[in-house]
Amino acid sequence: MDATFFFKAAVAVVAFGLWLYHKSGDGAAPVASGPMAAPPPVPRRVRRSRSAPEASPKAAAADPGESVVTPARPPDASGLRVTRPAVARVRAEFRGVAALRRAVIAREVLGPPLSLRPPRR
Repeated sequence: MDATFFFKAAVAVVAFGLWLYHKSGDGAAPVASGPMAAPPPVPRRVRRSRSAPEASPKAAAADPGESVVTPARPPDASGLRVTRPAVARVRAEFRGVAALRRAVIAREVLGPPLSLRPPRR
């Protein structure tokens, strides 16, 4: 027998021992069972319109000595504005007959999209 065979066998025995040690749970971190929970969705950034309740003329007309407490209004759809409206402009390279021709050729060469292909076995 060759010396490299004994070396490879010793490495395999040590690797198997380490694998058993981690599987026994002594050195392994606790593993969560079940699928991971998805993070909550990121809310859209919105900007309040300029007519905020703090800038109303009623607040300016009140006496400075009097404390006027007004309850906070919940935001409604009319007071919120999306900061980046969705304006989709089609680039020139994706317009016209040439783009349609390229799309047809790509469909022929590449085949149907992955979502429409049958699952692999």
